Amino acid sequence: MTVTLRQMQAFAHVARHGSFTKAARELHLTQSATSALVKELEVKLGLLLLDRTTRSVLLTRAGEEFRARAERILTDVANAVADTKDLADKRRGQVTIAASPLASTTFLPGAIAAFTTMHPYVSVELHDILTDRIIEQVRTGTAELGIGTFQKSVSEVELVTLFEDRLGVVMPVTDRLAGKRRLGWKDVADQPRIALSQSSAFRPLVDNVFASLGVVPARPRFEVGSMGTAVALVEAGLGISILPRRAASPARIGTTCWRPLGNPVVSHPSTLVTRAGRSLSPGARAFVEFLAAFIRAKR
Repeated sequence: MTVTLRQMQAFAHVARHGSFTKAARELHLTQSATSALVKELEVKLGLLLLDRTTRSVLLTRAGEEFRARAERILTDVANAVADTKDLADKRRGQVTIAASPLASTTFLPGAIAAFTTMHPYVSVELHDILTDRIIEQVRTGTAELGIGTFQKSVSEVELVTLFEDRLGVVMPVTDRLAGKRRLGWKDVADQPRIALSQSSAFRPLVDNVFASLGVVPARPRFEVGSMGTAVALVEAGLGISILPRRAASPARIGTTCWRPLGNPVVSHPSTLVTRAGRSLSPGARAFVEFLAAFIRAKR
């Protein structure tokens, strides 16, 4: 037995108006088509829902009971359609982003603030976590979007580069290297260095450059888990650190400086990661489109 929404709509309108003529007019159907829909419903239910006379249409006892349930179903369907349209129009929804501490403290706060101003009823949730956990959250669906730096060989996800940031050296303004017009990787190989830990996705990028040059750098003085910690140690005068330019932006002005590295020029990608084979929600799709425009405008 298959009862259609159209049949229930026809019955509900007739029950509400007590008239096939008025119901048909409201449904934009002929009276005969409306009557046929109600008759089909009665046949499928095996119950008489309406007592018809030449002067009136009255609900039977079964019709009164069925009407209450039919009205609830029609209301639920109407609400579901309205809610879905709100999602599609970005009037409502939620976006969950898992992002690296670097992304979470540089460009993302401004992007989220601007996005929520444009879409005030789309809720944005931010998880600032380490790179390996970002991938895990995207794979499991805990987060729809991930932002950070990832190995290209990562499976079950799709990667899109948002932008690339040149690598350079964060150092105290009093460091002897701060006055050099051009700075190469070999110039910093023997300097006391604050490096990211071996588990960081950023660390292999730096190590591979030294290896490609045939240079064995001095052992790092400190190995830390976040770029923010590396910058703080540089500010304390404990060494230099090879970092992307935006990582140096939170540093106190007048205490440290950032100088680009050349020979070779190396960039650090900021990458968007999504779950492979899964469609984004309307809110997440809107945020991705907005973020791309926001980054273009800022850069």
